Amino acid sequence: MSDKEVLSEDEITEKLGELRIWGVESLDQDRLVCRVEFDNYRDAVFFASGVFSLAEKQFHHPEVKVEYGAVSIDLYTHDAEGLTEKDFELAEKIEELVGDTDWS
Repeated sequence: MSDKEVLSEDEITEKLGELRIWGVESLDQDRLVCRVEFDNYRDAVFFASGVFSLAEKQFHHPEVKVEYGAVSIDLYTHDAEGLTEKDFELAEKIEELVGDTDWS
């Protein structure tokens, strides 16, 4: 399967079941969405920086919104106009970052 091949609804449902913090939102196209909350702005920025680093390594660029105490992420493959394997790979890495981050 190409990393730009749009996944079927069944494939999306199956892969979503493997993730803890993500949901699917349908606007102009399906996208993975999550919101991670923090105790303060510094921690939110620190986490967002990690997301940017992961995204750049995969040459995949989600929409990231940093707020005081929260980071919201929208993730989809713009070229494919939907969700692909590449989206779920990055979503999984972002989940690992949530678990691995030392906030002290």
